Amino acid sequence: MSLSTALVCFIVCHGGPADHFAAFAENLPKDAYQVQVYATGPALKKFQEGGIAVTMPFSLDTGDEDKLAEHLAKQCSTASFVLTDVGHPFDIKLQQALAKHAGNVTRYAYYDNPEPYVPGGYSAVAAEVMLASQGVLFANSNLANKPIYRSPNQEVVLPHQKRIGIGYYPVNQADKIAKRREIEHQNHPDRKVLVYFGGNNDEYFEKAFPAFLSILAEAAKQSDLSHLLILIQQHPGAKAKNFEGPLISTWSKENHAVKVMLSDLTSDDAQVAADLALYYQTSMAPQLILAGIPTVQIGHETYDDILVRNNLAPSVTTARQFVKAIEKQEVKQEPLCDRIFQSLGIRSDWLEVLEKTIQ
Repeated sequence: MSLSTALVCFIVCHGGPADHFAAFAENLPKDAYQVQVYATGPALKKFQEGGIAVTMPFSLDTGDEDKLAEHLAKQCSTASFVLTDVGHPFDIKLQQALAKHAGNVTRYAYYDNPEPYVPGGYSAVAAEVMLASQGVLFANSNLANKPIYRSPNQEVVLPHQKRIGIGYYPVNQADKIAKRREIEHQNHPDRKVLVYFGGNNDEYFEKAFPAFLSILAEAAKQSDLSHLLILIQQHPGAKAKNFEGPLISTWSKENHAVKVMLSDLTSDDAQVAADLALYYQTSMAPQLILAGIPTVQIGHETYDDILVRNNLAPSVTTARQFVKAIEKQEVKQEPLCDRIFQSLGIRSDWLEVLEKTIQ
């Protein structure tokens, strides 16, 4: 490393923040910063697919996460700045190991989700990671000055000086999907492709997805849904578990009026193919709207996220609402970008904020 460059380490487990970290790695000036990326699981795959060099791939299947956290901390002990994500329990051990074995390194946590509370365990883990860090970068800059919750009614007490709103969201990814849809998306008058973009937490596995299947079964009794093809786009981090597979198999034996199957498409290809996007809770929900895809939230109860709060997507919890939603299928375009950009807390100077934080 040149004496004139600062070493910056990004350590990431989840695919969502990997998109953000990839942009950071690509845009930090090469003459001022040397970037090292440490990644595992869906995050590793995202970097590899994007052609981003990974300094050290690692696995969480070794059985000794404490030893792994110590090893990564020592690898980054000469860095000026280390940034971890917040959604995996390993991030807690990582922040603790950095404090012990890389005491001179500035270590921040990156809160990539645009919501102040995320059901299914994300927020409980994120709270511990943030409290263990020296500071938090919020992708949604609005959250730097708003309450953050570990549970619906329990706030995470973060000092104001530990909070920085960077204001980054991968809008360029939505732009790429929108352009592809203009060229590649095919409208079939006798067939509609609905893509359910799945989650990877207990709330989704135990409540939202089973509720979706129940709603679908009841809706098929109320209306002819034989023209629908419903693809289940599994969350990258949940594919190995294949939670949805057995449920779909059992459901399909009892319900023949509509076809439901696991998708073998990439996330990008699924967005291009979708006539309608379905989801319950995912940080990529705003991307679906920005890409021009009609989008519906569906599950056991309403999750008051950015799309629902801003009337950009309906929340469906009953069969009747579902039938109405698939008949409507429209995207509200008027002041869409301004509204969603403001809600996402996007800043044009995000790179400058990142550099100031590192320095």
